[in-house]
Amino acid sequence: MAIIFLDACKEQKKEGVYLNYIKDNNTLLLNFENKTNRDAVFLIPNLLEFGDKNYRELSTRGSLEGDYPINVFALLKPVHISQLYQKKLDSLHNSYLTEIGNADLVGNVRLEDGNSVVYLKSHESVKFKYDLVIRSMMTKFKKTYSSEFKQHYYPYDKILKGNYPYGEYMKRFSKLNFGKAQFIYQPIIQDSLILKLSEKDVTN
Repeated sequence: MAIIFLDACKEQKKEGVYLNYIKDNNTLLLNFENKTNRDAVFLIPNLLEFGDKNYRELSTRGSLEGDYPINVFALLKPVHISQLYQKKLDSLHNSYLTEIGNADLVGNVRLEDGNSVVYLKSHESVKFKYDLVIRSMMTKFKKTYSSEFKQHYYPYDKILKGNYPYGEYMKRFSKLNFGKAQFIYQPIIQDSLILKLSEKDVTN
């Protein structure tokens, strides 16, 4: 397995909240750095998805996952999460489900669903670990497969500024009073994360 980080921002860091990746065996470390004079609150996905360059679909996970030769994703290990604001986000999510007539879904969220809340103090950094999962959907009758897989980071900037019903609870969360902290739509992503994988890299 090869993990490639392509620099997307080579110039010196200006004020903002930045994200870059760190390789750690079969885990991925997401390093967030707050280079502002204010504390920051933002959301991160509980699940990272990767798209296969040989397929046009957005990810190798979902209703068609059985049609992909290799299925790749990474699950967040929830540490350093702001419990106070996480409860508020979860409460808004449950309230919105009830509001739209889906109260039966409350409490049925899987670990990999949804988002986690990060509270990052001014000029501090924090690392979040994701366990990388590589599954083969191939049968013994298919040939060995290899490809490149690029991460699809959840488009918070687009969702929170647009008109997307499924993002309504996140939009409401972004408008809460965070005291001396400011809400950040999305960190500035410095790297493009690409995995070069083959059948021999399958972990599950």
